[in-house]
Amino acid sequence: MSNYNIWKPIDEIPYDDLYFFKSNDHLGKLQIWLKVLGNEDEMLEIKFNGVQAYRIVQESARLKSLSEYPSLRKFRTSTDSEFLKWFEEESVEQFSDWGLVHYILFNIDNVIDVITGLPVSVEWVPCLD
Repeated sequence: MSNYNIWKPIDEIPYDDLYFFKSNDHLGKLQIWLKVLGNEDEMLEIKFNGVQAYRIVQESARLKSLSEYPSLRKFRTSTDSEFLKWFEEESVEQFSDWGLVHYILFNIDNVIDVITGLPVSVEWVPCLD
């Protein structure tokens, strides 16, 4: 059984209007940009360092998780999730002392899961695209 906690990295995130814009994966660093419907001026940039695993899945393909954990929406963290347990098993627990955290970012079109043990940076940035 997974245990999820609310994660509010910054105030005033309009969770119900966030959609996935793009991502960049380079040398263990993952950047994710989420935009807000109707706002072309800025986007939410989330920077993960030391990424051990991640996945981006269409929301409709995560119906089982949503059914089992209906409160999972918005942003969550877990140190006891099925994804984290799978990673620990697959890696033969070689990272068990790294303090890994599973970050879950629900948005209107998909679910983003990231496993890292390092601090995460979240900020609003101007839209340049």
